[in-house]
Amino acid sequence: MRKPQALVLTIFSLIFSSCEKDPPLNEPGSNETINEWTMAQMRQYYYWNEKITQKNDYQQAPDLFFKSLLFQDDHYSSILQTLNSDTYGNTLTNTFGFDMVQLQNQSETIQLVTQVVPFSEGDLMGLKRGDSISHINNEPIDHSNLKSLLSKSLLLPAMHLTRNDGKIFHLPSSYISQPVLYTAKLISSSPTVGYMFLSQFDFSGAYSLLEAIQNFKSQRIQELIVDLRYNPGGQVAFASFSALLLADIKENDIFAKYQGNKNIKNREDSFAAALQGQPDGYSFSAKDVLKQGLHLKRIYMLTGPNTASASEMLINGLKPYVEIIQVGDKTFGKDMASTTIVTPEDIRGAERAWHLIPMIYKIYNKADQGNYNNGIIPQKVTDEFSSLPLVPIGDTKDPLIQEVLQKIGMKSTQAKRPINTIELTHMLKPKYIGSSYHAIPVVVNRPTMSEN
Repeated sequence: MRKPQALVLTIFSLIFSSCEKDPPLNEPGSNETINEWTMAQMRQYYYWNEKITQKNDYQQAPDLFFKSLLFQDDHYSSILQTLNSDTYGNTLTNTFGFDMVQLQNQSETIQLVTQVVPFSEGDLMGLKRGDSISHINNEPIDHSNLKSLLSKSLLLPAMHLTRNDGKIFHLPSSYISQPVLYTAKLISSSPTVGYMFLSQFDFSGAYSLLEAIQNFKSQRIQELIVDLRYNPGGQVAFASFSALLLADIKENDIFAKYQGNKNIKNREDSFAAALQGQPDGYSFSAKDVLKQGLHLKRIYMLTGPNTASASEMLINGLKPYVEIIQVGDKTFGKDMASTTIVTPEDIRGAERAWHLIPMIYKIYNKADQGNYNNGIIPQKVTDEFSSLPLVPIGDTKDPLIQEVLQKIGMKSTQAKRPINTIELTHMLKPKYIGSSYHAIPVVVNRPTMSEN
């Protein structure tokens, strides 16, 4: 799970001055001037612009004023300020190289590591998926303090994890670049079933994914499992790139439709058009990518509560064209796209720029299917925590992979294994740690105004 966008990382510095005087009222840089401009932008572009009520408190700090305008069901719109690190945050995955969940029953909790970034410090020290953690920074974890412990850790130069067996992992804070493709392999030879785990959508993994697809083609795979259960999204262009490599589609088929408020024009993007959003340094054409693809008519997608944003777009966008069999739990439910609007110099004056990131579009597929703000639900929900300890990524004993193999018609190879941490007989639904997870937003250019 990555920081919001590479653009944010390059624009914003973590060092900033706090010794500036507030400009006079109604002058460039004053709260009043910035907030009036913010109100005008939100009334023009914001998806829920008709829900905005008139505000009189234009003297508020701009970030508080922006948040006061948001519709109560909008959990994604945000505001950042140049040089102000207080307005954006880090995640466990890109800071310490792992992620975790908390499971809870009536009497106790268990904290399980779900993901360890390959070649991160934790990975090199032996931290593994399925490890049970008892302490963070020498403090015992319970049902009430985990979020606080994690939030505090993200501000420290290092984090100490204590595993149940007493081993301590000293994890330094750093920016960790997570590989897009963790693994791609054949997990069955009769029939031939391929498996791949995609951690996010980013073109840094383009050539690794291409190589994996070529290997699958040479092995003549009949079925493919794409594991998106911890994929927070990323570049829409890479989601299109993945679709063109995987599915039996045409380059000019519609990938996504975007519907906004009455002030802005609705738009739609084909897979080829979406691919054109690839970052500088990449020049893939949809036609060439399709030639190298698998052209599958059926794809198995593994999902969970951390499957979000562009990864949900991939699932929904392919449904009109190929059979998508979704296995796991329902997805995160981010069915919207945002844009970034920056305060111009005549508004901000000498003040640091504010970057508004409002939700402006609902996302639909070619068949106008969307509205999955409560998550995309699998045909049959399968709990990845139904059998502990957790097995490594891509292991055929994984309950989600087992479910797919049974759907394909293969006999289950699931062996009965002892639960060496806690009995799940009365376990409640897994409690996910909100502070450790961020969906990567779907970002679009400033929309065209409607002529109506």
